[in-house]
Amino acid sequence: MTLNFQPRKQKGAKEKPPRKYAIKEIKLHDGTIIGVFEGDRGYNKDHDIVIKYQEQNKRLRTPKHIHWVIDLLIKKEHNKELTLEFMKYLRDMYNRVDAFGNKEDRAKCDLKETTDEKLKPFEELNNYGEYKVDFIGHLIELMIKMEKNTLLINPTC
Repeated sequence: MTLNFQPRKQKGAKEKPPRKYAIKEIKLHDGTIIGVFEGDRGYNKDHDIVIKYQEQNKRLRTPKHIHWVIDLLIKKEHNKELTLEFMKYLRDMYNRVDAFGNKEDRAKCDLKETTDEKLKPFEELNNYGEYKVDFIGHLIELMIKMEKNTLLINPTC
């Protein structure tokens, strides 16, 4: 089954936009599926993505930053040192991940920083909070790719 969703009708539009189907599905160990869909925003619309996920027997959802941030805080309450190492890993990932170079690159959606081997040292954190480290890692890597597609008009740093 391919993940799909009905985008909202744009303000002033007379018709609904067509359904969107995942161009890539990432299946995680716990049965959660992360869907990557073609987006239409940003500096280069051909490189943009929309991220959705579906846990087993639940509806398709859009990940919210506040949810995984709170999850990291819960993990930190249980194992501060390991959570801080995981957060450093996620921050450092920014310099290692490239934006999509073209439509084909986006369709392949290769994620090289969130392999089982690289996430293994953080597995203990799966015992705390709602989200597994592979879910958070994949989300962050996808968000980095998406963010690097955005042209910096007014950089803050």
